[in-house]
Amino acid sequence: MIKVNVATSLANGVRAVSDDYDVACKRLLSERQILSRIMHDWLAEFSDIDAGQIERECLVGEPRVGEDPVGRDEAVPGMVDALSEEDAALAEGVVGFDVRFEATVPRSEDGKGDVIRMEMDVEAQHDFYPGYPLLKRAVFYGGRLLSLQGYDVIPGSHYGRVRKVVSIWVCAHPPRKYAGTVTRFGLRPEHLVGEAEYKLQDYNTLEVVMACLDDQNPGHSEGALGMLEVLLSTRMPASKKIAYLESECGIVMSECLNERVINVCNLSQGAIEEGFKEGCKEGLKVGRKEGRKEGRSEERARFLEVAAALVSDGTLALRDAAVRFGFSEQEIRVVLS
Repeated sequence: MIKVNVATSLANGVRAVSDDYDVACKRLLSERQILSRIMHDWLAEFSDIDAGQIERECLVGEPRVGEDPVGRDEAVPGMVDALSEEDAALAEGVVGFDVRFEATVPRSEDGKGDVIRMEMDVEAQHDFYPGYPLLKRAVFYGGRLLSLQGYDVIPGSHYGRVRKVVSIWVCAHPPRKYAGTVTRFGLRPEHLVGEAEYKLQDYNTLEVVMACLDDQNPGHSEGALGMLEVLLSTRMPASKKIAYLESECGIVMSECLNERVINVCNLSQGAIEEGFKEGCKEGLKVGRKEGRKEGRSEERARFLEVAAALVSDGTLALRDAAVRFGFSEQEIRVVLS
């Protein structure tokens, strides 16, 4: 049997690379060209606006990556000034919005009406089963985007100034039944007695978008969904991703965007986990070839300990670890017990 400290060391290695990979994904999703295409495809307010115009005229300032805490009412001093390219460390124990930004909806062509301002957040989610319904967390994040406006948008109970909020969740490895889908949730009136009419802008204040990528067929989906499938694919090299973004999405590849695409490929969480699985298979083949049953058992036990260690500290859900490492849930439970 492999010693626990060996498995823990391996798990820590996976975890360290996974953390870097998560940060790299967030930076990639914060690119203005990426956000503008997501907004055009999935948000009704921007569906009639060209992605280029959204990028130039609708996005306000630069997206904030990991800067704004989710669970507290005030910014934590020293939490994160910004996720610079040199220092990607998040403040320990503080959960931040992955990519938070503001946008405006242009006035109508006749120049009438107010400019609408919106608060948005994009979350990169690799585990669809984190131990609770992911959709509830998404709704909570949307609620936080609303409540946080109480400090700078609606002081003095000026609720007429409340901005619409949208929380967009990009699920990289969803169950097959959800793969290749985008679902939008929002507030809608339900007439119980009579049919009273209310202004859409007065209640249409919170939306959640769940985008589930088809990770087995990157680029198979159309529009922004296909773009994200390619960007976050663990099976496609950077050169093919860049070619797809240029030819199929019309994205201009800057030096920074090139580097971010390559970085995500190099730090691919899926590639790391696939490496463990392939290593386990190779160990079994060697064991059979050399007739050493002990070596085969030891190799398998090693990777089983790694899977259990990642489940134990919450890095992977039990089901996700079983699928990705090729063990049954019961085998991992035995190690955990």
